[in-house]
Amino acid sequence: MADFIGSFKKGIEAANLALANKAEIDSVIKLLSDQLFEATDGKLRVKIEQKTEPFETFSVSPKDFFNRKTYLAISAFNPSAENPVSEELARWKIAESGYPCKVVLSDQEIYCQDKKALENALAHLLTTPAAGKALQQVMNQKTKVSD
Repeated sequence: MADFIGSFKKGIEAANLALANKAEIDSVIKLLSDQLFEATDGKLRVKIEQKTEPFETFSVSPKDFFNRKTYLAISAFNPSAENPVSEELARWKIAESGYPCKVVLSDQEIYCQDKKALENALAHLLTTPAAGKALQQVMNQKTKVSD
């Protein structure tokens, strides 16, 4: 006879583990954001945001327009900017269970099985020329004028 109760309990355990993993991942992203905010006198924050794939051609059919694919990205933004525009640092993929998650750079994909691996991947991301350029662009956005 099938053990549905056992399967049910495993599903609940898996859901709880996924929640814990995602909370841990969120805490790492928040720590990164907080440290960048502090280091730049409030000119940088980092977030995970949903982006839309760009069109592949100049001529776009209505079907293409309404069926655009989305993806997650690690993006930087300037909370003190007059018109904040986020800049993508890397693509982001996360498993239903939280880990593994993946930081996708232009030339490599970094798989993260745990918190330490995620911290290392994000630290590496910050050292790349592309991320450095994007972070500079964000910091150089025109800031709000104080009253």
